[in-house]
Amino acid sequence: MTKNVSIYNQSTSEVDEKYLEASQQLQLDKQTYGSDYIHLYVDNIEGDWLENWDWEDDLTDYIDAFYHHCEQGNYQFALDTLKACDDLLNQPENYEKGLEVYGYLVERLELECSKQTDINNQEILNEVKHRIFILQNKEQGGNMPEEMIFNMDEQKFSRLEYMKKLFEKIHNGVIRRTWKFEHKYKPYVEASETISGIASAGDFVAKFWVFYYQGIGGQYAYSLRIKNGSNPEEEIVSGNLDKFFFSLDEFNLIEEYLEKINQANLQNKVYDIDALPE
Repeated sequence: MTKNVSIYNQSTSEVDEKYLEASQQLQLDKQTYGSDYIHLYVDNIEGDWLENWDWEDDLTDYIDAFYHHCEQGNYQFALDTLKACDDLLNQPENYEKGLEVYGYLVERLELECSKQTDINNQEILNEVKHRIFILQNKEQGGNMPEEMIFNMDEQKFSRLEYMKKLFEKIHNGVIRRTWKFEHKYKPYVEASETISGIASAGDFVAKFWVFYYQGIGGQYAYSLRIKNGSNPEEEIVSGNLDKFFFSLDEFNLIEEYLEKINQANLQNKVYDIDALPE
């Protein structure tokens, strides 16, 4: 009776994306076309579909998609699916169901975070806890016991984790060609060199470099600065062995990603060359 989205014989990521898109499109069509949206999903519009229509399927479809994403370990998709049906979960009769699914997502994420440190999962976990806080507050009319309030600052992120997240975003962006990257290598005296890079996506610019001298009494320095739109340029880190503001972990991280990002950039150029006619 209804038109189904064909998502078989495809990769897991394609299935997940189309599953979420189909759920979101259903909700969007309802908001755009009102009751006429049914014409988009029902073939025999003049038949007996009305008598057999399941009016509870709307939220159920989202919940089914949510659990599917959780089982696949796609927690961002799972959260996005719940966010897509916010208007339904925020209805008083669905508060309990909302707390149930968000609570389930918290359990899954806390289990994953206990196995390995993943800043993305931790960010999702914090947002989920905040949404539980909102639902609980609505359900209880604002009179929440203190012990039920989640501490959103309980997980502190280190500067190193912040830097790695930024570099991963740049690296992936260069691979997808959504970021531009300029790499520079400048040798000085023997065994001394500076390696730098400028990455940009729109108005966001990241500048980072490392300097090292591997001779007697070796010297090391590094820096990471960002500029976001019209905001002033911000220094994220700056380290110099001579001035005692130096972290080997930060130095190694910048050095590592300068190489990784540059290799991704060069690979793109190789693809461009291969695409030229013989």
